[in-house]
Amino acid sequence: MSRVRKALGDAHMGLQIYLAGTETLIGVTQSEAMKVGFPYNGIHSEHRGSLARRVQCVHCKGITENVTTDPMVCSHCGLHLFVRDHYSRRLAAFQGVNIDAEDPGLVPEMVEKFP
Repeated sequence: MSRVRKALGDAHMGLQIYLAGTETLIGVTQSEAMKVGFPYNGIHSEHRGSLARRVQCVHCKGITENVTTDPMVCSHCGLHLFVRDHYSRRLAAFQGVNIDAEDPGLVPEMVEKFP
């Protein structure tokens, strides 16, 4: 990412950005470009490769990389999380919420949804 930040910092007017790769690569790079003022709608992207997601636990704010199942276990606090389709451009991550908050221990079977 340091090379991406340097390239974006040195960029001149007229720069066009086209990203191809996994959701995580695209999302993190888009986030860096927007931090330096590049407009979101000026970034073109094409998903390639794994559908694995980057998930932020809304409870402990920890980020778990390469999530392929739903529900999943937070790698920071250990909660069982439902992986929502809500995506944060700022964090380049999907949102994970506690799946058994009202009925502790009642966790559905993990299913691979994002291979």
